[in-house]
Amino acid sequence: MNARGVRIGIGLAWIALLLWVGITAVYAENAQFTSDSLELKRIHESLAHSTDPRQLGPWRNEVQGIIHQANVCIQEETADLDNIDKGLKVVGPFVAGEPKSLTQLRDSLLRQQRRASGRQAACKVLYVGGNDILNSIHKKELALRTRYLFQRGADIFGQWQGLRALPAKVWDQERDFWLYHDGKPILEQSPVQGALGVGLALYIVSALLRRRSRRQQRHLYPLVAPFGLGLLAWSLGVFYPLMVLLAGVWTSFIVLTWAFKALLRHLQGLPTRAQREAVLLRVLWRPLRFVLTLASFIGLYELLDRQASRAVLDNVALLTVFHLLVAVALLWLLWRARRFTFFRRHVLSQLLLVLSILATVALDLLGYVNLADFLFFGLSVSVVSLLLALILTWIVEDLSESENDDSGVIGDFLRRRLGFSPAEIIPWVTWIKALLFVAIWLGALIATLFGWGLSHSGLALVWHYFVQGYTVGGMHVEPFRWLIALALLILLFNINNWLQRQLSNRSRLFRHMDVGSRHSVLAILRYLGFLLAILVALSTAGVALHNLAIIAGALSVGIGFGLQNIVNNFVSGLILLLERPIRVGDWVKVGNTEGTVQRLSIRYTLILTFDRTEVFVPNSELISGQVTNWMYSNSVLRLMIPLQIDHDADIDRVRQILEEVGRKHPEVLQEDDPRGLPPTALLLDVSPSALVFYLRVYISDCNRSFLTQTELRAMAVEALHRNGIRLAHPQQDVHLVTEVGERGTNPYSVAPPS
Repeated sequence: MNARGVRIGIGLAWIALLLWVGITAVYAENAQFTSDSLELKRIHESLAHSTDPRQLGPWRNEVQGIIHQANVCIQEETADLDNIDKGLKVVGPFVAGEPKSLTQLRDSLLRQQRRASGRQAACKVLYVGGNDILNSIHKKELALRTRYLFQRGADIFGQWQGLRALPAKVWDQERDFWLYHDGKPILEQSPVQGALGVGLALYIVSALLRRRSRRQQRHLYPLVAPFGLGLLAWSLGVFYPLMVLLAGVWTSFIVLTWAFKALLRHLQGLPTRAQREAVLLRVLWRPLRFVLTLASFIGLYELLDRQASRAVLDNVALLTVFHLLVAVALLWLLWRARRFTFFRRHVLSQLLLVLSILATVALDLLGYVNLADFLFFGLSVSVVSLLLALILTWIVEDLSESENDDSGVIGDFLRRRLGFSPAEIIPWVTWIKALLFVAIWLGALIATLFGWGLSHSGLALVWHYFVQGYTVGGMHVEPFRWLIALALLILLFNINNWLQRQLSNRSRLFRHMDVGSRHSVLAILRYLGFLLAILVALSTAGVALHNLAIIAGALSVGIGFGLQNIVNNFVSGLILLLERPIRVGDWVKVGNTEGTVQRLSIRYTLILTFDRTEVFVPNSELISGQVTNWMYSNSVLRLMIPLQIDHDADIDRVRQILEEVGRKHPEVLQEDDPRGLPPTALLLDVSPSALVFYLRVYISDCNRSFLTQTELRAMAVEALHRNGIRLAHPQQDVHLVTEVGERGTNPYSVAPPS
């Protein structure tokens, strides 16, 4: 066989392989579509008949899986159709005389388009049909749930008669399970009696020790009694279900007592603002302990009694008794809570809660046991969850605040772990407190929803939509990604602020720069960090950054209408940061505002006037208006200090004295300093009452101008007095002119009375 034949054979083999792969893929897709369609049809037909409620859960999960696969298929086929459309646009329409390869490519793309359209249509059919069947399943579940809740049984009297009507065999089984072992009463056995006696003795001894002890763990002393009871019963081989139940409930009671007491002791040691938690817990801890101990008893009873008869536990009368005990505990809790000021402001809520408890009790007595059980469980879990969330929220507030600052215990812990000094502010405390609040109340919300019947499948469905997202108006929203983006944005903002503090306080990179230059560089880095954090957060949230051009176009419209002043100040702030005509610490005058620049931001400049008033000046005024900067190139300032000297003084002597005063002051620039002129006394005016001299000096720091003027004036006055030169005072000559009247009398004199 020649080489050409080999090449033809290999080519035919590749074509056959590709055809086989394509046919297999099409067959697999068609088989999967047929299988999903048949499964949806079977479920739909089954829903039309009487359905077992236990079957609805698996059906719901199966339909949700089909819907998810159909949704993925729709997205994939839509993307393929977009790519095929782009290819067809590139190839263009048919033109006579075009190359054969181009025609084959166009035909291939058209075939792919038809297949993709067919698969997309099939997936849409599955998606729509699956959602319809899923809605039918939800409606079926709701109908069955409603029928179950509103199913009426026997009232309290009928329930009691039903309990009494239980066969004697059932009671004998329960008695034998709890009180007998191998046909012998366990309470008559010597090892059981010894174990109970030892447990009681240990409890009495530990109670006496607890009363005399001052240690914080003294409330755990009675825990020795149930542990000793259980250990001794296990070692003697009499660790029967009754002993397990007694030891378990006893242990839970002691541990709950210790936990509430320890929490009370901790809260009482906190500042006065934590007394709200202490008062609330002191009022409510006994009802809460009763409810939790009762719950532990029921749980242990059901756990241990699985091997015995369930007829007694499943009896409606005992369920009603349990509901009544829980109702009494809740009413007791609300009665004690009325003494707390916080609850006095919510009288309507307390009244509604009391009416709800009484209504559930009435439903129990009337025979609506299922509905009463649902309401009791929901109310109990809701009340306990909300109270615990409220207490935990208050505790977090107290731990995050102290008398001296707002960081508290959490801030002190972070300072020790991160190496911060006590004077440094921890910016993450606020975010940590916010995250703790969200976690506490989210946990309370989830517990409350579970209490009101939210199943694991329902929570899984909520979590699915939370993570996978949902489509609203053609836009796919993923809350989980947005939450991660928000957390990342907060983290990056805090990291940016922390880096700013590190660079400004500890870094040696900017030591060669002055304060203004360092502030400008750090400001630019800060805004670049904020911009980078926003871009990273948007990218994490799934926002396509190339779509920012559309946002920029929308912003340009807003700028044209109402944001032009903000953008003007923003651009002016960038110019000020880059060109730096003014810097932090400069002494400037803008219009009627004069003072020291404290801060340069992207929108405004903060100026602290000499009367300690903070003035926010928009950056646009600093660019468009006239600004006087006394410290732009240097901080040298000229001072002209006027002095009025008497006319009799020697002018040359006065000038010599004043110039000598200027040369003696340490802040004044002298002859050898090129930044200014030497001190000079100038006679610039001669008034009728004085010779007006000016002492002209240049000082190196304009910020000390007022202090330097005061010191120079005092030195000049003292030197002039020491040399016998008097300062001039304003003089005014008054001439009294007397005019004689016609009769030789003063016209302004007062005539004597006649």
